[in-house]
Amino acid sequence: MGTRLDMLILGQSPQVCEMLFHEINHEVERIEILFSRFRENGQVWEINQQRHARWIKIDSEELWQAFLTCREYHATTQGIFDINMGEVSALWKGEKETPLENEVAERLRSSGMKQMEYDEIGQRIRFLSGKPGIDFGAYGKGYALAKVREILIAHQVTQAVINFGDSSILTLGKHPSGEYWPMSVRNPMKPGDILHEFNMKNHSLTTSSNRLLADDGWSRKFHHVIHPVTGKPVSEGKSVSVLSKSPLDGEVLSTAFMLLSPEQYAVVLNEFEYDEVVVVTFSSGASIQKKQFLCNNQTKPNQSL
Repeated sequence: MGTRLDMLILGQSPQVCEMLFHEINHEVERIEILFSRFRENGQVWEINQQRHARWIKIDSEELWQAFLTCREYHATTQGIFDINMGEVSALWKGEKETPLENEVAERLRSSGMKQMEYDEIGQRIRFLSGKPGIDFGAYGKGYALAKVREILIAHQVTQAVINFGDSSILTLGKHPSGEYWPMSVRNPMKPGDILHEFNMKNHSLTTSSNRLLADDGWSRKFHHVIHPVTGKPVSEGKSVSVLSKSPLDGEVLSTAFMLLSPEQYAVVLNEFEYDEVVVVTFSSGASIQKKQFLCNNQTKPNQSL
């Protein structure tokens, strides 16, 4: 997953914890190979080396199901969640200068899931134009958390916290000193400030943001979420956190909400099961606006932080 993995497991012997650590590590590594676009021993890397027009047989049933699931997520998010934007994203990576409009437009024309065809009988895909740019990033983390939860439950673990780089968290049971695991989202603009606190009990919590509070205390801007219609990253500072039972739904929702307009929120939320969604926007000044959506269809008004 290209990120740190922290595990806290309670109520088990040191020997069982050691065994679980190795089993979970092995499973996460397997999933990394399955979905990574950088690992040359995985099929996603191979797919991204192909040219358009030819059919590509998906070797793994697990990977094939992931393609089908992502197609469903693409539909339920009104085309916003898109796993074929890697070639456009590459234009915005690192410390490069802002790409030219014509560069973005050219790559955008041949990118996106609109360019993908599925042969469900032959378990094949093909790309109508351009170079494939499959990126399972958000999906892969959610899938990994779901698989880790299966392992923990299979070994009768009832209290645990699994943390992928502070952006994707899974909990089982409750904190030994309370009724839930309290988890907070930090303010990337103000070190020490908390944007929101979540009460987790058998939940997943995922946060997507284009602002990161680095270890040196400075807030940094990232262009990792690209809009499939414009080919550009989110311009305003934004952070989206989703509390849900499904790690996969949470990852997809938090990614989609980074790009959706406020007018689209309600329509997309109706397609998902969730407990809480918190959208925070950062203005160029000191103003911070927070909007909170709850599972009973209540929406808390904008709050200035």
